[in-house]
Amino acid sequence: MSDHDHSHSHGPGDPSHSHGPGTEAPAHSHSHGPGAPEPEHELPMEDSSTQALSDALKSSFLVVRVVMAGLIVLFFASGIFTVGPQEVAIKLLFGAPTGIGEAALLKPGLHWSFPFPINEIVKIPKGQVHTVVSSAGWYPVTREQELAGQEPAAGGTLNPATDGYTLTADGNIMHVKVTLRYYISDPVAHVFDFTAASNLVQNALNNALHHASAQFTVDKATRQDIAGFKERLMNRVQQLVSAQNLGVEFDPRGCDVTAIPPRQVKAAFDAVLEAENDKRKTINTAQGEANTTLTRAQAEADAVRNAGRSDATRIVQSAQADADYFLARLPEFKSNPQLFRDRRLTETMATVLANAQEKYFLVERSDGTPRELRILLNREPLKPAAPKQQ
Repeated sequence: MSDHDHSHSHGPGDPSHSHGPGTEAPAHSHSHGPGAPEPEHELPMEDSSTQALSDALKSSFLVVRVVMAGLIVLFFASGIFTVGPQEVAIKLLFGAPTGIGEAALLKPGLHWSFPFPINEIVKIPKGQVHTVVSSAGWYPVTREQELAGQEPAAGGTLNPATDGYTLTADGNIMHVKVTLRYYISDPVAHVFDFTAASNLVQNALNNALHHASAQFTVDKATRQDIAGFKERLMNRVQQLVSAQNLGVEFDPRGCDVTAIPPRQVKAAFDAVLEAENDKRKTINTAQGEANTTLTRAQAEADAVRNAGRSDATRIVQSAQADADYFLARLPEFKSNPQLFRDRRLTETMATVLANAQEKYFLVERSDGTPRELRILLNREPLKPAAPKQQ
């Protein structure tokens, strides 16, 4: 039998071909051998819609996976942050710093953290200079007036409800304004130990302002010792800030202090200042004249002393020379005193009569008595001798 022939065997005991009563026999009964191919079957309509739904679900799942991957990348990328060159940052893990002291500070540069609420980044301007202005001791000035450089009207009297002032050591009052510059030295203590540390710095400044004013008179604080007043104020601020551990440091040159007397009595203070200037000018003038007189008197005294020393030296030298001369002539005098006297007399008379017009020499009498000399005063002058004729 060939492979394409179909064998139909119908045995009496074959259940597939037994037809009982009321049973309809099948239209075709085919028996396939072991090597026969499967017959082709057509897909029903519900299989096509199921396939389309499956493809749609696959596309949706792909989009969801892409979106989730993007969200994960975005989640981690959102944790990248930068710390500026004059900043430090503190990373918080569920509200608590992740380190202690310097270890908790993130230096300038690029950093990463888990996004909020796992991590939170607090940036602190550590290298930036902060400024605080005293809120007590000065009269009210609007922002517009300050920018324009204008002063508000002083009014007839000082109003304690609006005008700030401080009490001085001599019982006066004055206006004081202080501008203080500082930088943060301990960011952790400055940010986490206090709600608003800058307010505490301002309170310390106001306290120091009243404390220093009470130790200076109004004249010293406003004119005579401004540097000392500023130093006392800064020492007090530093003491209070260190005691409270505010985590800030001050620049000694970063403090501007302005202290003036009450504006209502400015004219009186100006009059006192003018009087003091006149007093100082008069004292300086008198001191200058005294110095000039003293210098002149000192110069004259030095001249007199120098002249006296010179005369003394000259007289001593002359006396010494005369002494030496007489000592040198002593042997000659001892050998013949009369001859020595005659020679000295002759020498002396020659010196005395060197420029005399008329000379008279009176010799002694033989008996040793002196001769009488009579001089006619107001006599007629001698006529000049006539020139000799040649």
